[in-house]
Amino acid sequence: MILSIDCGSTNHKVGLFDETLERRAVCSTPVAYSVRDGKHAEIDAERLWQDTISLIAQACSLAGVATEDVNTIALASQAQTFTIVDSVGQPIMPFISWADKRAVRESAELERALGKEFHFRSSFPAPVPQLQLAKLAWIRRNHPERLVLGNKIASLPSFLALRLAGLHVTDANLAAMSGLYSCVEKEWWAAALQACGVRDDQMGELVPVGHAVDARCGSPRLKFASPFRIVFAGNDQTAGAYANASRAGGLVVTLGTALVAYRYAGESPGPFHPTSCWGPYPGGGFYELATVDEGCSALDWAVEQVMPGAEREFIELAQCGPPGASFFYPQQMHTDSAWLGEARLVSRARAVLEGICFRTRQLLEVGLKADLDSLPLTVIGGGSQSDGWLQILANVLNCPLRRGSGDNLLGAAMMARPALRPPCLDTGPLMEPTASTARSYDSIYRLWLANMPQHQTREHG
Repeated sequence: MILSIDCGSTNHKVGLFDETLERRAVCSTPVAYSVRDGKHAEIDAERLWQDTISLIAQACSLAGVATEDVNTIALASQAQTFTIVDSVGQPIMPFISWADKRAVRESAELERALGKEFHFRSSFPAPVPQLQLAKLAWIRRNHPERLVLGNKIASLPSFLALRLAGLHVTDANLAAMSGLYSCVEKEWWAAALQACGVRDDQMGELVPVGHAVDARCGSPRLKFASPFRIVFAGNDQTAGAYANASRAGGLVVTLGTALVAYRYAGESPGPFHPTSCWGPYPGGGFYELATVDEGCSALDWAVEQVMPGAEREFIELAQCGPPGASFFYPQQMHTDSAWLGEARLVSRARAVLEGICFRTRQLLEVGLKADLDSLPLTVIGGGSQSDGWLQILANVLNCPLRRGSGDNLLGAAMMARPALRPPCLDTGPLMEPTASTARSYDSIYRLWLANMPQHQTREHG
């Protein structure tokens, strides 16, 4: 049996798959942030570990199997999120999430120190505050005692691998997104490590994305098959795209906590475009993605402003609103500039879905310079579950699209068994744009751009 763990930003998920990649059970729980205020975002490490244990037990119970039947655990994760553990593996601080933006000063200093070569080595164009690199520099300045020799830097999946199997390991796909790994030299980047005050032996062993490593020991709380192994399945966007056959061509858009546009870029290394990210793809070759932080997180914020606790009703209401009556700027959430125009609730709700769709169009046109004329586009993530929202997106992009049938859990499991194609991995029906509505949205999008507030948060993608 294969146990997949998807360490998401909104939900922590566990799935159980049999040896044919048939899904047997899925369990999830919301990620419990101990701090989340727009600038800081932290997760209690022990709480996340307890949630992991509970979800594994639930998934095995639902599938009617024992944990001893699990011989493979596949880990996919949000990037950047990390903690520091002591010499015996106990966390000495909470996880600092990728969404945490405290390291603004350190980001600017790192950009000056590491120079223009940064994008040729790292996934990201610049060392923005969200990167693990910048946050480690912040820790060096504010809590240098946390970086003493003997302590280890542990990404979220690395922490789980330590607890589950005694492995301090990170895959190259996830490492490249930290800002601390060189895609050129295929090892930890000495200049970046020095800039934030850590050593390569604190970062852990590096393996290719999708690589399996035999467990060194087991957790006293869980008993798996003997032997069992851990598959390091990279960042969650890669796992989701892998599950939807991105190597075969096409674009995968994630309407998740963050907004992401992803493609398989071929065998030659990046960078491919000045503002996009790139890195190693499972099985060889490289991917490219463009991303902004404010995807469904902006939806969550908007719902709490006008219809607290009623997201489903908010999305349904939005589909009744008039197109373009109000503008919503996801990058301006937490400010008074988020909405412009008509203040009726139905118009503002519609504007939220449209604003996130307009940001998607920006990502595709500016970040990836994508040609949408010949592509069906695959959409995954929580936002993809709404037919009405997908139809708005099809019209905003003037592009046919379909809901993806594979998710991050499946993608991680597929890396564990790369020779197999999962049963019933069918693409959904195409949603076609309506010509007249697409023309109208083209005009609305240009007005949305023209009225965009001038002050914007620094972002990547």
